[in-house]
Amino acid sequence: MEQLLVTARDGARLVCWDFAGQGKPLFMVHGTGLHGRCWGPVAAPLSAAGFRPLALDMRGHGSSSRSPDGDYSWDLFALDVLDTLAQLGLSNGVAAVGHSAGGAALLLAEESRPGTFSRIWAWEPIIGIPGSDERARRGAGLARRARQRRAHFASVDEARAHFQGRHMFAEFSPEALEAFLDGGLVPDDGGGYRLACDPEDEARIYEGAAAHSAWDGLGRIQCPTRLLGGELSPAVPPDELATIVAELGAQRPEGPGGATATATATIVPMLGHFGPFQRPADIADDIANWAK
Repeated sequence: MEQLLVTARDGARLVCWDFAGQGKPLFMVHGTGLHGRCWGPVAAPLSAAGFRPLALDMRGHGSSSRSPDGDYSWDLFALDVLDTLAQLGLSNGVAAVGHSAGGAALLLAEESRPGTFSRIWAWEPIIGIPGSDERARRGAGLARRARQRRAHFASVDEARAHFQGRHMFAEFSPEALEAFLDGGLVPDDGGGYRLACDPEDEARIYEGAAAHSAWDGLGRIQCPTRLLGGELSPAVPPDELATIVAELGAQRPEGPGGATATATATIVPMLGHFGPFQRPADIADDIANWAK
């Protein structure tokens, strides 16, 4: 796995992980509080299947730097995606994979520059629906919990014991938890380890979830788009995902010959918001079949 360095337009240092596969690139973006290497258990079978997965550490996450001015607006995450693709030479129609906030960042990037992606696969992208205050309410609750989160550990083993089976990590497979620990902890100046994603930064990201404009720009997304969600997820329940896909499909203009690019919603039984990290091999199969 190779570390690729990118400089964002405001000077933030971004890290993108190249999982060293051969063939068609797949650009992957994680959700809030995670990092690019969390995609490792999904990326491994994709690499074996002939793809080249690349996964970005969003600013404030993993090995990327914190935002220089404390800005964690979701529109800025979309710009980070565009800057990364441009500097890595992937800005002409790459296939993209996202989870949660990462899925929203992909949609926002495509809205900002249509044609950036050849297709988008996103698990539960976070998009506010007009007339509903659910997104703001959920974001506020997540922000409160983030600010209360334990951030320092004496060792990786202590962190593992703390996270295993708790909260969102109750949905993680053992290999996905190890992938989180690999990039989600950094040495602390006072000894031991701390979370790479500072709880205050994480809270600000959650608070921005209701402020971005992805809904308003859905009509600018013309590439095939596959949205998925977990049957058991409270983050983006199946009815919300269906509403997003219905709006996405309704706004699509006809292309050459009267055809429209597809927008589909799939609800996966027995999975939650962190489905890609619950059953990474099954998710990799779905992505591979979609991207081939």
